[in-house]
Amino acid sequence: MSSASTTDPPARVTTRRRAGGPLLTVLLAAGTVVAVALTLVRAVPYDAVTPLAQVVGFTPFVAVGAVVGLVLTLVARRWVLAALLAVCVVAQAVWLVPAFVPGPAAPDDAASLRVMGANAWLGSADADALVDLVRDQDVQVLAVVELTKDLRERLVAAGVEDVLPYAVDAKVGSGALGSGLWSALPLRDVDTEPFSNDAMPAATVEVDGVPVRVTAVHPIPPIPEYVRVWGEETAALAERAEADPLPQVLVGDFNATHDHATFRRLLGDRFHDASRASGGGLDLSWSPQPGRVPPVLSLDHVVTDRENVVTDVGSLHLPGSDHRAIVATVHVPRP
Repeated sequence: MSSASTTDPPARVTTRRRAGGPLLTVLLAAGTVVAVALTLVRAVPYDAVTPLAQVVGFTPFVAVGAVVGLVLTLVARRWVLAALLAVCVVAQAVWLVPAFVPGPAAPDDAASLRVMGANAWLGSADADALVDLVRDQDVQVLAVVELTKDLRERLVAAGVEDVLPYAVDAKVGSGALGSGLWSALPLRDVDTEPFSNDAMPAATVEVDGVPVRVTAVHPIPPIPEYVRVWGEETAALAERAEADPLPQVLVGDFNATHDHATFRRLLGDRFHDASRASGGGLDLSWSPQPGRVPPVLSLDHVVTDRENVVTDVGSLHLPGSDHRAIVATVHVPRP
């Protein structure tokens, strides 16, 4: 009698599929490529070329996107993509976190100067509102760029000379070339040399016996046809400030963010940006469509010597302009 033979069924091998399938992989990979590319743009040491100059200012938004992408790739178990995004997040954190670290307190014996910079958007800024800001903020020196003849007349009618009786301007007409300084303190050694397309007048004020050199800043914007000129004008401004032994305050629309290598070269070893040095964050100041789109780029700055402590830094809404006004108190050590 023969016994029946039995055979075991073949073992079943199962493969665990990753969530989302190939389509999700493609989408996450595309987002990762963008984040990595834009992070590399921020790391490039020279950006006075197209398209680097136009896109690097959006670096903070790349940081947000990289964090979101990292979370998504981890959940979806795309480990290679997650590793690439993790590197981006670390790099972005190194660049961004210092802007939120509070700076030192003002020394008691320093000479303090309250400054404001305002881009008037081809002279369309509300003159009464700007003069009100000057009064409310106890501003001692005001730098206005994109100053037109019409706006200058409206500022005078609004009473700017009642609070800031000393003034100098250059290239004031009907367009964006004009810039001016108004001051509560006498202006000495005035310089209106046309070393740039848009005027950048400078003058010295004496603050509690300490001379301080103030410059209204407005290099040409880095749109593709002018990007090389933008780099040259920013470098010329840096050279002039670096050559001057007096304490410097550069205030206005730099048409650059801290993420621009061109702006960081201007800072060099001598200067720092007031918003970043005080821990004030990004101070986003320019909107492509004011009233509809919130500010997206921090183009307006107060730049001063590193030994000068900066406090009360911020940006303020300026009706009629596509820029917010930038304000800061600069504390200059006494010699």
